[in-house]
Amino acid sequence: MDTPPLFPSEIWDRTPPAAQALLLHLATRVATLEATVQELREQWRQDSRTSSRPPSSDPPTSPRERRRRQPSGRRPGGQPGHRGQTRMLIPVEEVDEVIVLQPAFCVRCQQALDGDDPQPQRHQVCEIPPIRPVVTEYPWHRLSCPGCGEATPAAWPAGVPRGMRGPRAQAVGSLCPGAYRLSKRTTQRVLDDLCGLQVRVGTISQLEAATTEAVAAPVEEARTCVQEQSSAHLDETGWREGRQRAWWWVAATTWVTVFGIRLSRGAKVARDLLGEAFGGLLVTDRWSAYPWYPVRWRQRCWAHLLRDIEAMIGRGGRSQESGEALQSQAHQMFHWWHRVRDGTLSRSSFRSSMSPVRREVERRLEAGSTCGVPKTEGRCREMLKLRQALWPFVPLAGVEPTNQPAERAMRPGVLWRKGSCGTHSAQGSRFVESMMTVVTTLKQQQRNVLDYLTAACEAALHHAPAPSLLPASQVAPSDQVAA
Repeated sequence: MDTPPLFPSEIWDRTPPAAQALLLHLATRVATLEATVQELREQWRQDSRTSSRPPSSDPPTSPRERRRRQPSGRRPGGQPGHRGQTRMLIPVEEVDEVIVLQPAFCVRCQQALDGDDPQPQRHQVCEIPPIRPVVTEYPWHRLSCPGCGEATPAAWPAGVPRGMRGPRAQAVGSLCPGAYRLSKRTTQRVLDDLCGLQVRVGTISQLEAATTEAVAAPVEEARTCVQEQSSAHLDETGWREGRQRAWWWVAATTWVTVFGIRLSRGAKVARDLLGEAFGGLLVTDRWSAYPWYPVRWRQRCWAHLLRDIEAMIGRGGRSQESGEALQSQAHQMFHWWHRVRDGTLSRSSFRSSMSPVRREVERRLEAGSTCGVPKTEGRCREMLKLRQALWPFVPLAGVEPTNQPAERAMRPGVLWRKGSCGTHSAQGSRFVESMMTVVTTLKQQQRNVLDYLTAACEAALHHAPAPSLLPASQVAPSDQVAA
């Protein structure tokens, strides 16, 4: 293709060829520099609204900070008409001690009073008694045979640990770093100050390893359960294992959530978490590890798409025009979706209302793919290529338009990473992923984590199966008896 002249033809034709070549070279250099400046300017404008950066990285002058609501002038706290929440009283038959408070004399005339109030006001005080460890000693005898002189030790009783910590102490020692993100030294102080247990820092590492082994089978069962679900949310973020770069993976479903720390961010890890036989709907962002899954069974996260749309608006011109139109349609879609989620809009009405929205979004993407801004054109073409992955949440109940379940499940791990900078070994990574799987799954099912870990540690001492992490409806009868 011939390069158009930089000057009118009558001037360009009289310009020496060497000068023409130099001018064309300089024009190319200027165009390249302008493109570089535009790219750097766009990177400088990026924040958590237009990219995958966390909100904590936003500067004080970011639009998020500037859009803070103005003070309303009302006092902080619950407002008039707010439905308060109070603690329910424990039934009288479950109270440990009842102390009756009765007046002895009239406050006005000092006459003696007797009898009972038919409806006395109830007041309850809950107190935590001083925690003192229960120490059991086992004198272990070894007796010599009077005939042959052979020394025979007593048989070790079933369920007695070889170490000095029982199953509940092991569960608490693992729960503090595993669920509450306490360091080993802080866990050491908590066990000493609150429980009266004096342990070494190295002992806590031993408790973590034992607990990881105790819950290994239920965690593996939970991984298998995720692979059998009708839908799953998948996400990943950075991690550190020793001096190696690693990634923190999560696969979240309605009742079970599993985690994994791997040294790769590639598609192979995603396949391992989901299993080759997974046939449900997969909700993800646009990371390149997921295109191996059929697009017709994927749901792209609309929260990430909104960031892309914000970036389009920031580029100005026709890109801004396309971005604002897409943003308007996306906001309308989310308004209706929130009503469906709250039960104020039927799914059938939602489906019929979304038909024109879908047509308008795809029409705007077609227009954006030829808007003249290279990055916007590329993003619009990518969305159109995966247009089937934009809409599965509309007809399918139980499918969300965003990947929020996976991102919510991942946040405790992100806080863990911020506090400890990752894990120091593969053994530490296995403890983190196992404990987070246990804690998050039990929270989804509203089950007590400490009771579960104690039962799992007791089962390990008796060489019995640990309780299942699956909901009761998905556990075999034999497993329910064991649990």
